[in-house]
Amino acid sequence: MRFSMTEGQRSRPQRLVVYGSEGIGKSTLASQMPDPVFIDVEDGTDQLNVVRLERPGTWKMLLDEVWFVADEVSAASTIVIDTADAAEKLCQTHVCQKSKKDSIEAWSYGKGYVIAKEEFRNLLDALDHCVSKGFNVVVICHSLMRKFERPDETGAYDRFELKLNKHVSAMVKEWADALLFLDYETFVSVDDAGRAKASGGRRIIRTDHSPVWDAKNRWGLPSTVALDADGIAAVRSHLPVRGDAAPEAPAAQAAEPTDTAHMGVDELSAQRARREAMPPYMDGLLRLMAESNVSVEELEAAMVARGKREPGRRMETWEQPFAQWLEDQWRGVMSIISKAREARAAASDEKVPF
Repeated sequence: MRFSMTEGQRSRPQRLVVYGSEGIGKSTLASQMPDPVFIDVEDGTDQLNVVRLERPGTWKMLLDEVWFVADEVSAASTIVIDTADAAEKLCQTHVCQKSKKDSIEAWSYGKGYVIAKEEFRNLLDALDHCVSKGFNVVVICHSLMRKFERPDETGAYDRFELKLNKHVSAMVKEWADALLFLDYETFVSVDDAGRAKASGGRRIIRTDHSPVWDAKNRWGLPSTVALDADGIAAVRSHLPVRGDAAPEAPAAQAAEPTDTAHMGVDELSAQRARREAMPPYMDGLLRLMAESNVSVEELEAAMVARGKREPGRRMETWEQPFAQWLEDQWRGVMSIISKAREARAAASDEKVPF
């Protein structure tokens, strides 16, 4: 097996998460990124002169709008989700309605939040599809203060975090290329009577991790940047205009013919036998696979790569809810499969000097 190698820095679209308290300027910062189009889940951008889509009223509509931007919108370089915590509410409502539950707390042992986390992953997958098409992604979120206690220390302290369930929050932070915390710079002094007095209030962008807040960046920004025109320009400089950066992955429609197109008679017979052995609730999924020329093994490998199923677990044993989920999210599934096909084709065509 041969692999290609590259060297040096590469320019590509960026995934940026911005969070902070209400009114500090999160949406304003996002509006200054290259050619933004907003999906205003929270309905809070009326005061901004920005391009926006209709406010999504359901989780499915939100996902559809993200896919619409990726596949249909050409006059934009950045897609903005405003806000992630409002999107999470739509996600939880969708999960509850699908399972006929009154609230996300209706499941025991917090299982509802874990189910909602897996559903929220579909939004990140759709946003990754935007990145593959050359769009930067900016996700806005409110902040909250939580009590935090390290297992190796005594005592607890307050810290600022994303206003999301802890499962979703961890996933979003890992997904982001940069996590910026918008804050007010405050100085505390003590007078002669021992009373503490706060002063300051300048708006700043915190870019590095601290025990008191989450933040990160891979751009080499200073740990603190003023939230003004110069600071916003510094952030903007790391988000390329669409077309200036190579997409992170080739477009789905550019994929080579699938493996089934090159199968021999025995392989095709084995495929047919496996399809015929599937339970009846797989019929809809099998129809989509046939239309897209996707083999059983190809779908199994894609689900293992995404961590959805364990290696060696055959499709015939997949549960009905999971099969239905794949059917509902087929566009996203095909995006994953197309990327894998492109990677295999590039590896087989690459010529290396050794």
